[in-house]
Amino acid sequence: MFFVFCFFKGGAFVLREETLRYLRYSDQTLTEEHDELIDSAIAEVIAYAAPRTVHRIFDLKNKNGLLAVDAEIDLHFADLQKLLAGCVSCLLIAGTLGIPLDQRMRYYASFDMAKYVIMDAAASALVEETCDLLQVSLPFSPLTFRFSPGYGDVPITLQKQLLMVLDAGRRIGLTLTPTMLMTPQKSISGIVGIGRDNVKKTCSGCLRHNNCEYRRNNTVCYQIK
Repeated sequence: MFFVFCFFKGGAFVLREETLRYLRYSDQTLTEEHDELIDSAIAEVIAYAAPRTVHRIFDLKNKNGLLAVDAEIDLHFADLQKLLAGCVSCLLIAGTLGIPLDQRMRYYASFDMAKYVIMDAAASALVEETCDLLQVSLPFSPLTFRFSPGYGDVPITLQKQLLMVLDAGRRIGLTLTPTMLMTPQKSISGIVGIGRDNVKKTCSGCLRHNNCEYRRNNTVCYQIK
């Protein structure tokens, strides 16, 4: 069964803190001008975003000693097997903020790079929060963290299988370019284990572990909960 979850603009999201984290702010003092620019950029992201998600849930089965699901998606990678070990089922999820926000961000990129950069950070925070809220709304717990293709030993090409299983193009307008980039740009996808919550996200195994701007600033690219 497919599920599509939509968030309307009346929803209130606490984006400022996460936006600042994506911008790699720590304890710097912001000027009044910077505060106004950040608030303006966040407000514009909320105004132009059309958040939508789609998800499917599958029971996990043991096939030839590996955890798998009855869908055309390959879960044999070591990091996914570790994520799903001890879980009873698996959540596949994708979310997007839509084309209008992409268009608005490109508009600012042509003449106001400062606002574009802040909008980019706010949009990244919002699309993550969109999927987080969907997961919280589901009657399943506990959950592992959300693991996305392109991290650890899971190739970015798994994105194609994941979105096909979700029928994301038809359901929420989320597609892939030939180079595996998602369109709309502010979109994410992931795999979540259901039935186990002692798997925490870490920087180990990340392809950018040794060249990460977040780690150089004593922070991480994900929300610690």
